[in-house]
This record gives sequence, C-alpha cells and structure tokens, in this order.
Amino acid sequence: MLHPVEMSKVRIICMKVDAPSVIRALHNQSILHLKDFSFPETIRSGPLPLFDDISARTIKIKAIKEAICGTAARPQLRQEAAGKSCRAPRKKIPVDSPLRDADGIIADSEKFLSNISERDSLHKELDAILSAKRALDEVSKFDIDFSKLASDSLQFSLIKVGAGKEGAAKLGLAQIKGCAFTSVPGQGGSTIVLVATSKQWDAKQLEQFGQALPFPSIASTPAAEIGSLGRQEAAIREKISAVDKRIGRFIEANHAKVMAVDEALSIEADRAQAATMFGASASLYFMEGWVEKSRFNGLSAHLREKFGKKVFLTRAGIGHDELPPTKLDNPKIAAPFQFVVEFLSTTNYREIDPSIILAITIPLIYALIFGDAGYAILSFIMAFLMMKNSKPGSLLNEIATIWAVSAIPAFLFGLLFDEYFGFTHTRLLGLFGVASGPLYVGLHRVSLITTLMLISIIVGMAHLALGFILGAINDWGHSKKHAIAKLCWLGIEMSGFFLVSAYMFNAFTFMSLPALALFVLCAVGLFVTEGAISLFEIPSLASNIMSYIRIAAVGVGGVILAEAINELLLPRLELSPLGILVFIITAIIYVAFHAVACIIAMFEAFVHGTRLNVVEFFGKFYKGDGRKFVPFRPERVYSQEQV
Repeated sequence: MLHPVEMSKVRIICMKVDAPSVIRALHNQSILHLKDFSFPETIRSGPLPLFDDISARTIKIKAIKEAICGTAARPQLRQEAAGKSCRAPRKKIPVDSPLRDADGIIADSEKFLSNISERDSLHKELDAILSAKRALDEVSKFDIDFSKLASDSLQFSLIKVGAGKEGAAKLGLAQIKGCAFTSVPGQGGSTIVLVATSKQWDAKQLEQFGQALPFPSIASTPAAEIGSLGRQEAAIREKISAVDKRIGRFIEANHAKVMAVDEALSIEADRAQAATMFGASASLYFMEGWVEKSRFNGLSAHLREKFGKKVFLTRAGIGHDELPPTKLDNPKIAAPFQFVVEFLSTTNYREIDPSIILAITIPLIYALIFGDAGYAILSFIMAFLMMKNSKPGSLLNEIATIWAVSAIPAFLFGLLFDEYFGFTHTRLLGLFGVASGPLYVGLHRVSLITTLMLISIIVGMAHLALGFILGAINDWGHSKKHAIAKLCWLGIEMSGFFLVSAYMFNAFTFMSLPALALFVLCAVGLFVTEGAISLFEIPSLASNIMSYIRIAAVGVGGVILAEAINELLLPRLELSPLGILVFIITAIIYVAFHAVACIIAMFEAFVHGTRLNVVEFFGKFYKGDGRKFVPFRPERVYSQEQV
C-alpha cells in the first residue's frame, strides 16, 4: 500500500509461426506490460505479416462505419437508425474471424454505399430546386411570362424596395426618361418593382432605389414555374424516401456487426504491431515485459497449458538503472488522493507511494483551515452534488470527492473551534430561543490567534519531518549518502526548533546545549553529503515552516468573513407586511452570502492545503517521473472474441 506493486521482468521466446497465437493469449490475459527488447544477437522485428491485410480491411470498414454513423444522424433516418449506429449494443457481438467477417461486410455494403451516393446526388438536386423556388417566391405575384420579356431595344430589371420606401422609389423611377415599371407586394412589407428601360441606359443606377434581384430565366409565369418545381420536389423527395428506407434497412441489419468488426480489426492491428517491440532471429521472436510478481506463476501456467514447450517463459534480471513501470494499489478511500499524485507525476517504482499519506494530511490541513461545523455540513452537501453530477474519474469528480471526505474532519474541527456559520454554539442556540450557558469552551480562532499560529507551526514541523523521514527511506536503498542528508535536514529542523524556543522565547532552555550540538553535527553532515551550498539553504527550511502560518491566516480570514455576514446581514423579523417582505429579502441575501463564503472557504482550504502538501511536503521526498503500468489488453465495447 505504501509502495507500488512489486514487478517481475519476464522474457518470452516463441517460434515465429506461433507468434499470432502467443500474442493473442498474452493480450487476453491482460497482465503483461510489454517493453522494447534489445539484445545484440537479435534484430528489431517489424509487425506481423497479417498487418497489411488488416490495415486494408480496416480502411474500408471505417469508411462504412463513418457512412453509417453520418447517415444515422440525418433527420430523414431518425425513425429507422438514429442513435443506434454508434451506440454500444446491449450484448457484445461474437466475431469469429475479423478478416473474413470484414470481407463479408465489404461485399454486402456495395449497394449500401451506392445508395449513399445516390441519396447525396438527390439531395443536391433538391437543394437546387428549393433554391430556385426561394428565388421565384420574391416575384411570384407577377402574372407575367418572363420568357416573353425579350426586346432588341429594351432591358428589364427587378429591384426590391424596402418597406416605407415605395413612394420615393416610384417617384424617382417616374423621372427617368423612357422608363416604365410595375410593382407587386413583396415579403416583409417590401415591394418588388419590374422596370423596363432602354438598353443604352445604365441599369446599375436602379440600385439607388433598392436591392437588385436576379432576373428569372423561366419559360412561363413565376406561379406556373413554382408549381412545376413543386412537382419536381415531390418526386425527388419520394426517391429520397425510398433510398432512405433501403439505407435504413441495411443499418438496422448491419450496424452492430460493423462496429464489432471495426473494433476487432483495431485489436488485431494492435496485436500485429506489438511485434515491433520484439527482437527477432531467423525463426524466433524474443519479447520482454513486466508482470506483477504475484501473477507470474499464473501467467507461466497459462502459457504452459496452452502451448506446452513451444513457448519459453522465464524471469529476467532487472538492471541497476532499469526502472519498472508503476502500479499503485490503494484502498478505495485513497483513490482521489492517488488521482492527485498521478496528476502531478507518476510515482517512481522505487519510492514510497504517498497516496494513503495524502488521504490523511490533505483532509487534516483542509480541516484546520476550513474549521466551521456549519460550513462543513454545507460543503459536504455541495461536494456530494458535484460528485453525482460529474463524470467518474474526471478532475471535478475527484476534487469533489476530496471535498466530501475532508468535510468530515472539518466538522470535527468546527466543534473544537466552536464555529457554526460564524456563530458560537451559545449564540446559535439563542437565535432559536434556546437560552442556556455554554456547553463547552471552544478554541475561538480570532481571539486565540497566537495559539493557532503555534499549532500551525507545529503541524508544519511534523509535516516536514515526515517528509524528511520518507525521503531517507526512499534514498536508503540506492544512495545512503542522500538518505543521510535527509536525516541531517530532519536534525536541523528539530534542533532549530529548540534553539529558537530557548534563545527567543526562553522555553525548553534545558535543551539548548544538546540542540546546538545536534545542529552543528547535522550541519557538518550536510556539508559532507550535499556540499557547502546546502548550508546556505538552511534558512529556506525556516521559510518552509513559516509557510504553514497560512493555516492560521486563511482560517481566521474565513471566520472574520462569516462573522461580518452575521453582523451585517442577519435577518430580523418584524410582524408587519413590510417587515415580512424585508425579512424574506434579507434572508435570501444572507443565505446566498453564506453559500458564497462557504465556496470561497472550500477553494481556499483546498488550494492552500494542497500547496502545502505538494510544494513543501513533496519537495522533501517525492521525485515522481515514473512510468504507469499499462498492461497489453484489448478494450472491447462492441465485440466478443470467440475462444
């Protein structure tokens, strides 16, 4: 739990002819993290020979899949296939042979793809007809055969005059020499004017009266042409409907199979490409990987049962500089804190996993800062709602989980500090008409700020001391020099505390000489292990400890804000219509301000608490830069492999 899962390095040797079956067995076992094999006597392998055949079929199947998904999204197919084609089926589809099944789908899909192409062409025709109808709608009230408006001496133009400008336009047109015009009502209060002028006159001048419209190239009146286009539209829509039904029937019958085969081909491609990590000789493949130590025997027994002596598996030695991948194994309660660790950097295989430690320190420091029992209850409700309304595993969901967990110690510290939405328990009971003496005396943070600062410093020292101890444990196995340096820093911290207490506050004076001796001894140890530059970093340790005073400062700021809301906005009821209205309004404002104050306190406590853990605490022992354990496994949503 405090260390990553112990790994074994394994080496597997098999005949090339057996490689597809061996890879499939390893893939389905889903416990081996493959690594690149490097050995002087071998060459780097390429993908399995089947890879090209798989890739060729994958391209075609993906094209069919995209056609199905895109088709199902069209409004015309909502009744037959919308939402079905790309959704996981209730039951996974068995796929016996991905290549053979892909060939069958490709053969059956020729008519489907032809229907897709036909429907696209029909939609283009329909769009052209609808565009022509929209253009004719503007001039549909002219009972004129536009094909007869042809003359050697006249030119005809159409202009659209905006609402309210008809009179001015007609007056202006009447002043043009040799101009004749007629008009009909247009859409939206506009007027459509048909103008005839001599061909020598510049028709662009008409744009001063309104918008020029394209002159329709039709063989009859607009109304007759619109009727003809309507009949063409109906015929094309009928054809589209027939094509859509044929497409819908194909999707209904094949969409699940297409998705399953596409997934199965992707899995087969991953298996074929896995061979690029192998070493190869003329007839053998050599592969290496990592498996959890506890599962090595199970893997060995499985391969022996399936392949007998055709496959050779053994443990391989781990090089001194070789770093196995990291798999963390923590209880469920530590999952969100493990998320924080992995969000920063994957834990190094050879160091302590701090997830379970953060499960204690983050809520503890959060609670010290937050420290209000009333707000703790409110924050738990907020966090719970965020958990329920966010995707599991997302950043928001993990932070909400940390908030919910941290609300529990925050409630307990709220009892200790005697804070309930900024009230003491005595005053809170008084608001509800319960008059009694104090049930207990709490540690009120505002009035005992010095004590709170001392508690913050002690917490900081304990936190950093734990970091130095963990750092020494991490380094002991591979660098005792660095481990001793961590212990020297721990000694500097402890002796510094007693020296400051004795010489500045006249406390623990009996420890002054032993503390001075320990300080000198540890300073010499730092000089020997980390060099003279480390001595100049000793003051930075004091600044690290002083950073924890933010626990007191931020916490007191939250208390003052809550108390200010109570002083300024606490609703007071007066039994009159106006008094009741004012009470309701101020109550709403009061609750809103407390909710905002609670949210601010949640963010501040989380941000500052996490900073103290990640910057001050982690800096003393955590290196990270590990590689996550990723077993070679298939991800199946649609397909099921037949064994």
